[in-house]
Amino acid sequence: MKNIVQLFFVVFSFFCFGQEKNLWYPFFLENSNTMGFKDKEGKVMIEPKFFAPLSTGNFNNIYAVNEIDGDEYYLLKNGKKIGIDSVYYFDTEAAYEREEKIRFRDKKTDRVGFFDKKGIVIIPAIYNEAENFYNDLAIVYKDGKRWCYDNNSEERKNCEHYGWINTKAIVINPKNQQLFEINDDDYNLYDFRNIYKNFKLNENVDSDIYTSYKGNDGNTYSFYSPEKDFKKWFETTFLPNFKTNGRIIGKYFTNSIELQIEESSVIIDKKDFITKGFNKNINKLFDDYIKNKYSVDYFNENIFNEDSRDISIDVRFTSKIENKDDKSVRKFSQKSIIFKKIGNSFYITTTY
Repeated sequence: MKNIVQLFFVVFSFFCFGQEKNLWYPFFLENSNTMGFKDKEGKVMIEPKFFAPLSTGNFNNIYAVNEIDGDEYYLLKNGKKIGIDSVYYFDTEAAYEREEKIRFRDKKTDRVGFFDKKGIVIIPAIYNEAENFYNDLAIVYKDGKRWCYDNNSEERKNCEHYGWINTKAIVINPKNQQLFEINDDDYNLYDFRNIYKNFKLNENVDSDIYTSYKGNDGNTYSFYSPEKDFKKWFETTFLPNFKTNGRIIGKYFTNSIELQIEESSVIIDKKDFITKGFNKNINKLFDDYIKNKYSVDYFNENIFNEDSRDISIDVRFTSKIENKDDKSVRKFSQKSIIFKKIGNSFYITTTY
């Protein structure tokens, strides 16, 4: 499989790596970004001497640090320094411990691997890139070519937005067993940071909603796809209901709907939205879609929020340009309706 893997600036805060009794917590000098650590009783375990990373998390077993006027390395609680000058960064965000593993980058080879919680290499630095482990699975990227998106070249100097092209996306386990390769057609179905969080192991699943892979360990891994779930509901439930009634009935709206009007938005109660005719435009939009005047694409909005697990789908309606004698007779337009999954159904929350 050939994928284009582009890394984006995403800022996460990691304040909750567990409630272990031995957690240390970052603290900062007053009016400073210089960071140290305290235990749960407030006792200073390490005096402030590190640059505060963009995202600060609790110190469980191993922590990526950058000393003021000193080295970058991974620190253990016994004071041992691991992987000097091998700290994994993306943008200004350093690697953090997840499931007793942490990423590192070999600066000489520009490859990524994993330390365990004791700083021992458990997965060698052989991959172009790697995501964190979730439920003992991680996505790694291999056999790719580094690419600078700022200038569309391989030049690495002064490159802010880099990534890898022509890579293979492989799912591995903590033993570095390469379980399966993600098919190119399936790759975009998943938020790659969350692909592992809801998989089913060796279960019979609805193939219309799940994508399954046979792993090299003999297990079958099935991953839920929000877009596939929505598409099945949309085509087998929502559209038939619309065709029968000639409109979107009230049960497919949330109690309040966000409506975009020109450059501002308003929140309208469902009853007012329907009785005052705000639903006419989207009824016409779906009617035009059925008449093949629009195509649709599905975009993830809030897929698998780790706490709320909200699922929202942004449905983009793009007009199909009609031409007559090489002249456009209908202007291009794009409209958006957002559905949120509640229970076993989806409901309209927002219209643009």
